Amino acid sequence: MAITDKSDLPLLQPRISPLLDVNSVSQSSTSPLQSIWENFHADRFKLRSIGSVLMWIALGSFVSSAVLAPKKLVDYTHNGVSMHAVQDQLDLMAACPPDGKGEGDVDVVQTNKGAGWFLGGNDPEHVLSPLPEVTSLDDFPERWDWRDYNKTGISLTTSVMNQMVPRACGSCWAFATVSALSDRIRIARFKTTGRLDTVVLLSPQVLLDCGMRSFGSCHGGDPRYAHKWIHENGIVDLTCNPYIASHPSWMGRGDCAATQCHTCNLKGECFVLEDPIKYRISEYGTLNFATSEEFQLQAMNEIYHRGPIVVSMYSLSPEYRQYKGGYILRDSTKYPGTTHVVSLVGWGTDVKTGVKYWIVRNSDGTNWGDRGFFLAERGVNIYNMESHGAWAVPIV
Repeated sequence: MAITDKSDLPLLQPRISPLLDVNSVSQSSTSPLQSIWENFHADRFKLRSIGSVLMWIALGSFVSSAVLAPKKLVDYTHNGVSMHAVQDQLDLMAACPPDGKGEGDVDVVQTNKGAGWFLGGNDPEHVLSPLPEVTSLDDFPERWDWRDYNKTGISLTTSVMNQMVPRACGSCWAFATVSALSDRIRIARFKTTGRLDTVVLLSPQVLLDCGMRSFGSCHGGDPRYAHKWIHENGIVDLTCNPYIASHPSWMGRGDCAATQCHTCNLKGECFVLEDPIKYRISEYGTLNFATSEEFQLQAMNEIYHRGPIVVSMYSLSPEYRQYKGGYILRDSTKYPGTTHVVSLVGWGTDVKTGVKYWIVRNSDGTNWGDRGFFLAERGVNIYNMESHGAWAVPIV
């Protein structure tokens, strides 16, 4: 007979395992001993399941607090000077600590140099071949852009990268350092051979791994001491140590300088490569001058002859945060210190207004600004950008 009314539909009951249904067990079993055993087994299974869930919840909470929670990181190898926070995305999470005590009751000393230039003492430098002195801005071309070498259409800069993927990390200092140095490797090779060689992208993750107790982490860092470390140890590229926006990385065991390069096989076994290709620098130095004109002269001298440099800047202004590209940032406001680190890849002058500008690469990916770059007025120390600079010469 066909079923024509919903009331005629058979009732579908969920299928329950006898081991989990105490009532079913007690009703179908004729042995009291077996019934007791089945009830005990079911209760034990439920407790184990609940315990497993609680264990994973606790583990997840621990990992989240350890990886994502903002912490004040104190340096233990440079007279207890605190690590300063960087970039505008993290200004509320990792603000520069006030004068006082840090973790472990370690003295915290706040300087006026800001993020990227916070470790005390003299600037670390190893200068072997100082560039010829320049006395006038007229000694340089009106426009210079390593993305368009000598107006040939040849780009000698490397890729814009994104420090905020796969998670938020205050590693602008590491990205600016390796980006400028990767550019300089490409430039030096091109000048030597006249050919565009394979692009080398140095690993910012290495600096996060090896700098945590010395010169930097996801809570800020110092390019000057990063250059010093690279000079002493060398650095590998991204294919050896990809960026994971954390410190230390997934294989942060042993001597960091000797274990920079990792690889895995199809069985899931990972290990350290003993003799990877390392890139080294022959010399490194800093740019610190009292006036914008002095800074311009020396910065343009370095950029023109050897390639992009690293500078610190203040990044919390509304104009900078809302920058969409296609115009020059101009801001006469005097801001306190610096909060971010970027690289200068060139300069120019607007033909319509005569405004001079820097060409600056950020580390927020190509969807930010003008495909990852921005223009900032030159010669007025906008965002304190003409205060502190650093450079290094690669060995090629």
